[in-house]
Amino acid sequence: MGLLGQRAVSNPSAVLSALVSKRDNLQDELRVIERQVEHGMQQLLSICMIYDLETTYLQDSNQNGSVLKGFEGFLSSSKSTAK
Repeated sequence: MGLLGQRAVSNPSAVLSALVSKRDNLQDELRVIERQVEHGMQQLLSICMIYDLETTYLQDSNQNGSVLKGFEGFLSSSKSTAK
């Protein structure tokens, strides 16, 4: 009938105890979920930071060269500066 059935209504102490226990369980579940969300946010921030660093590297090394494209631009700019 109610939350804990007909028999529990006759014992308010049992109802209170059951509700407190349920509340504690829900609070524990909430803490676990909050930790998971926090961990996920930290991973997302790490991924965004790596993406930004890689983007900056590729943009900054566009003229002189990079590990991916080679360093021909750097070598040619060094030769023209040395002359």
